[in-house]
Amino acid sequence: MRLLLTFMIIVLSGCESLFFQEYKIKGYKLKKKEDNLYYTVSKGDNLYLISKKYNVTISKLVNFNNIDSPYKIFPNQKIFIPKKRTHIVKRGDTLYSISRKYRTDVFTVSRFNNLQNVNQIYTNQKLIIPDHFKKKKVASNFKKKEPKKVKKIIAKKIDKKKKTYKQNFNENFIWPVKGKIISKYGSNDPGFFNDGINIESVSGKDVKASSGGEIVYSGNEIPGYGNLILIKHSKNWITAYAHLQKIYKKKGTLVKKGESIGAIGNSGNVKIPQLHFEIRKGKEAVDPLKYLS
Repeated sequence: MRLLLTFMIIVLSGCESLFFQEYKIKGYKLKKKEDNLYYTVSKGDNLYLISKKYNVTISKLVNFNNIDSPYKIFPNQKIFIPKKRTHIVKRGDTLYSISRKYRTDVFTVSRFNNLQNVNQIYTNQKLIIPDHFKKKKVASNFKKKEPKKVKKIIAKKIDKKKKTYKQNFNENFIWPVKGKIISKYGSNDPGFFNDGINIESVSGKDVKASSGGEIVYSGNEIPGYGNLILIKHSKNWITAYAHLQKIYKKKGTLVKKGESIGAIGNSGNVKIPQLHFEIRKGKEAVDPLKYLS
């Protein structure tokens, strides 16, 4: 049935005269290779203005160009703009198969295309495929300032959080709620793949954290999922809890195994009260029934 994220993209390099064709758009210095763009910074530019101009997030520009805090840019600096890929749905395609083809996930593709029902796509439908990228150094005309003190402080905070996860974590997950399994992991219907399990239960019943960790998402912005919580655990494990009636915990909260995080409901694209539950190792979904105890 669905879920999660991550990015990776091609980093452009080599001789610009061979790889790029020039485009003139409203006087801006803009060049293009297929759908990959880079923008030459002019006096008065900042990352906010560039992000609005090309409809990309500031964080994506920062990560893609390896720009360090305090995130300053300078005239004549080249800023690479991530391209947008598309996929035309063919007969036999599913959102799951498409997400695997492009090394992404159902959750991300659904969000980018504002899909109201993650289980329904149509032949010849045009889907935007989010790009993936690895952080790599990009040539620039300025020296980066890297305050050593700030780096040490950040490193300590991160280590402290990781230590907290390891203290409360083992690879045995508990059931987030007791109830009847109405949809199992895998291909239950033609053209449909469930990335987790769906558990029918009583509306309003508490949903428990399957293991200790940090809540990295808490909201209802993803079409079809309703109220959704994602918890990141140690060793790159992630659990997902969808269709909640209520959310008890905010993003950034550290929770213990068995702690109540929300209530059973039927938010999103389901009719009866239930929990859609997933366990992931990184971005890869696994069968929860093999890990629950």
